[in-house]
Amino acid sequence: MDTGITTVATNWGTMACFRRLCCRFCRIFSSPKCTRFYSVLLLVTIAFIYYNLFFFLTTNHLENPDFVGVNKCPACYGTSMCQEFSHGYLSLTSYSRMRFLDIVNVKNVFYGWHQKLNSDVILKRLGHNKELDSFDRDICKNAGAGVKCDVAKSIFKTKFSRVLETEMLTIADAEGLSDVVRCPSERLLERITAKFMEYIPAKTPKKDWKMMLMTTLAINPEPIMYMIFPKSEGWPFPQYYGACGRFIVQDYVGKPLKSYFQKDWMTRLDLAFQVMRIAEKLTNNDQGYGLYMTDVSPENFAVNEKGEVFIIDAENIIVVDKQKIKTDGKPLWDQQHQSFHDECKSHPGCLSFSSELLCKRHSSDHNYYAICHGLLANTPGKPDESTGLLHDPPEHLLEREELIRLIAECEMPSQQNGRYDAMQQLLQLLAKLTKRKN
Repeated sequence: MDTGITTVATNWGTMACFRRLCCRFCRIFSSPKCTRFYSVLLLVTIAFIYYNLFFFLTTNHLENPDFVGVNKCPACYGTSMCQEFSHGYLSLTSYSRMRFLDIVNVKNVFYGWHQKLNSDVILKRLGHNKELDSFDRDICKNAGAGVKCDVAKSIFKTKFSRVLETEMLTIADAEGLSDVVRCPSERLLERITAKFMEYIPAKTPKKDWKMMLMTTLAINPEPIMYMIFPKSEGWPFPQYYGACGRFIVQDYVGKPLKSYFQKDWMTRLDLAFQVMRIAEKLTNNDQGYGLYMTDVSPENFAVNEKGEVFIIDAENIIVVDKQKIKTDGKPLWDQQHQSFHDECKSHPGCLSFSSELLCKRHSSDHNYYAICHGLLANTPGKPDESTGLLHDPPEHLLEREELIRLIAECEMPSQQNGRYDAMQQLLQLLAKLTKRKN
């Protein structure tokens, strides 16, 4: 009983003390000196915020070598555009100027402006910060250096240094580094080397540009794809301008395809025809390469002002030399390969594929499967785009039932290799509906 009284008394005293303290602060805050003090503090705070905002909006961070990552070279993507960077011809635009927003820009994709070209551009670091840090740590570890070493020097002591022993990039050097060299051939590696050298300044030592090539292949081969299959030759990729340090620069295409999923029927019909044509070109082309997309989502495609569709994320594309497969003539090389969705039944948004089979077969329906499943079909469980690009075909459309049937057959064929026929029929139907040439 006494204990309870003591506790109540103590609590009451504490509350009284707290009230007196609050009253004292109120008297202080209401005094003229306190008012002046807090007015000055407010002005200082506003000035600080204004200065930082002014700094963020007026500073061209692309002129900062440390921000660009030039100090990492030759453990970088190249130096062909470093003059444009250092002279201020390239600048960040929109919210990409705000460094405090980098925390939410996990993909390290920045909007920019190219003064010489008078054009919008996209700048990429080609990886998350954690991925880039991990790559640097691996260099240090492989070189036998400390945890935080000078990667620019240490890269010459890593396994990448084997490429310095040969004149050209070899299969042993490149195989397995990334999807573009998942199943390399000498013809493909010669093409990669030749195209990469076109973006190397004349006086760059061979040992340096070879390390840059190996770095790009290992971190993210996207710029390699843009080089060896350029837009100027009719490939559905953005124009690639070059690199400086750990930044690459490519053309800004336009809004992502996902922003068109609720457009009118004819607009979506035309876009669907274009992505199907892309699937066909990547599969069958005059160059004799099969480019198989292993990550297909509306965010990886964009539409320019003319309504043309391009692939804007080319990291996950397996390149197959179909000429080599035919020349080698290994068992089952000419047997048509069919993609199945079995491994992805519990994950509707993913794609099933076997890189081993893609590398061995001359013909594959993988791209048709990837586009039909990833962009066209009504697949329950897919986030955001569950309705598909060709959702809700008009009731008055005479070919409505045929269109729905062909999309379903393309996604999951009812018979062996049925996707090949369904794809061609679907292309013909879309060409008819859009009045475009197939």
